[in-house]
Amino acid sequence: MKNGILYLGVLVFLMPYAGWSQHDSTRSEVQEDIEQTLQDMDVEESGKNREQLVQLLQGLAAHPVNINQADQQQLREVPGINLKIAKAIIRYREEVKPFELLKELKEVKGIGRVTFEKIRPYTTIGDGLELRKLLYTDHRYWTHDGRFQFFTRYRQDLQQGRGYRETPKEGGYLGSPVKYYQRAGYQSDHLSINVTQQKDAGEMLPGPTRFDHQSWHLALENNGKLKMLAVGDYSLSFGQGLVLWNGATFGKGSNVIGSANRNGRGIKPYTSSQETNYNRGVAATVGGRLQFTGFYSSRRHTASELSPDSTRMPSSGGYHRTEREYHRRGNIRQTLYGGHIQLELPFGIVGATGYQTSFDHHITAVDQPYAQFDFEGRETSTVGLDYTLLLGPAVVFGEVGRSKNGGWGLITGVESPIGDETEIALAYRSYQKDFQSIMGNGFGEVSGAPQNEAGVYLGLQHAIGEKVTLSAYMDQFRFPSARFGTHQSTRGYDWLGKVNVEFSNKFEAYVQWKSQTKQEEYKGFNDLGRLQRKLGEEQRSSLRAHAEYQVNKTVRIRTRAEWVRSHSAGEEIASGYLLYQDLRLSLRDNVQLDARITVFDTDSYGSRVYQFENDLLYVFASKVLFDRGQRMYVLVNYEPFSFLELWAKVGITKYEDTRTVGSGLNEIQGDTRSEVGVQARIRF
Repeated sequence: MKNGILYLGVLVFLMPYAGWSQHDSTRSEVQEDIEQTLQDMDVEESGKNREQLVQLLQGLAAHPVNINQADQQQLREVPGINLKIAKAIIRYREEVKPFELLKELKEVKGIGRVTFEKIRPYTTIGDGLELRKLLYTDHRYWTHDGRFQFFTRYRQDLQQGRGYRETPKEGGYLGSPVKYYQRAGYQSDHLSINVTQQKDAGEMLPGPTRFDHQSWHLALENNGKLKMLAVGDYSLSFGQGLVLWNGATFGKGSNVIGSANRNGRGIKPYTSSQETNYNRGVAATVGGRLQFTGFYSSRRHTASELSPDSTRMPSSGGYHRTEREYHRRGNIRQTLYGGHIQLELPFGIVGATGYQTSFDHHITAVDQPYAQFDFEGRETSTVGLDYTLLLGPAVVFGEVGRSKNGGWGLITGVESPIGDETEIALAYRSYQKDFQSIMGNGFGEVSGAPQNEAGVYLGLQHAIGEKVTLSAYMDQFRFPSARFGTHQSTRGYDWLGKVNVEFSNKFEAYVQWKSQTKQEEYKGFNDLGRLQRKLGEEQRSSLRAHAEYQVNKTVRIRTRAEWVRSHSAGEEIASGYLLYQDLRLSLRDNVQLDARITVFDTDSYGSRVYQFENDLLYVFASKVLFDRGQRMYVLVNYEPFSFLELWAKVGITKYEDTRTVGSGLNEIQGDTRSEVGVQARIRF
């Protein structure tokens, strides 16, 4: 598929039958939930999954799960619904009555105030249309609750980095600083068609259809026993992610219950602009209580070349901006095939996953201590068993996997209420240093392939009445072998405590304290004056106070103060702070303005601060701020017509006491970095 003309033609054909979805995915609870989720994410560890996470939540909001019809698997895709709650919802609608109002979910055992607020934006009671009685040949079956969307987006940094001032022969960028994105898609209850295209800043765009990244799919969903059929690009997520998991994950954060326990989403059509974390081919799931999934994928990746027949593992960046990057574009092909089987039992769900993957080049690991157990060769495989079981009021979950070389990985845990207002989560993980699950993404301190890590996680959440929620977790971990930056086994721990108070339906505030301590290596002098490698502790702590006040229907204000303390092994203590004032104006029903002024001051990069920003739809904006300066941005969201929505954003960061911003080819001369972005979405 080179230009998507055929698929766009199908979209145009389907447009007259499309209708509006129940939820506006850019408003109210969904936007608040996304903001909170992204604020909790570690920017450096979760970069490749962030857009997919936003699209997951936005997609669920646009097509919420029908609690009167959904099966266990569909219900468990909703953040906040585990196996126990899913079974309780089904039991209520079968034994008591169908849900007539969403708030009746509070009558379901196990759903309290906190859980209800978490799942409300992603659920619906349905509209009563019995489409299952219609024949597949009836167009209403395929177009019910359908929507066509077309996105076009332009973004650019206004100051040119060094890569644009140098010629390609000198190592500069091949293309313009414009980052351009477009996407066209149609989705209904049973059909999904999509084309996504993107050009990153610095990449070439030789023609209207010759984007550096192009993704497409055609998918059929929930058609009787055929649960999913995806042709083109898709993601796979099974079990706890130990063996096979593409895409979005919820890591450690203030959502302390549910972060360690994952609900595998199975096959999902791929719509993201992230260029590496998906499969291309065909995949299908069939069955009922017993489900079978099979998949086949063959796609090209980009990797560093060592010789004509040897490369490193494919990179996750997806950039092809310089002659060197462009020369190796798509220089290695990966083939993947395998399957998953899942059995729904009265007391839980058990499953098994296995895959075989091969490369057309030999993969050679880096010659460093931290990579001595990494995968090398042309092919590998991994198999695993996963389970989610109900034992009384508790949910017990886990997965065990084995890679071809004999390495093992295990994660197991339990979630359970303790009384009416308290929940607890406990999880243990053990990923051997030679466990080579290169397609997995297990829960842990280090995101990505689960390897060389063991740890114990404890989370606790307690509600005090209708106003106060206390959340806390502690995670103790160790790395049995060397990891990046070290030559030996190390260990550490991190914890979080949060108090959230809803003073009224207009005023809410929280205080959060987070800290991480882990062993790091540094170079120092011994008693003889010789430089040697030493082992010390690195600690980073942050204290945040955040308040939000909905003044009236038109005005919402947010205020945040955050202090960070960092102490790297062998270095002096560094600190930093961030203060911001945020304003949202809903000028009319179809016009919204977000603006923020931030001041920050940090002693070093180690004491850097982060802030999530509102941005163009599906754009992840979490800024890393260090040194001293101020930042301001304004975002306007305007819906002039029911079928057209527009966004525009301008952001400026002004640094003090610096003559350059950034590094390498992105180095800017001066003390200011500013960016602009505009986006349009057409919906039918």
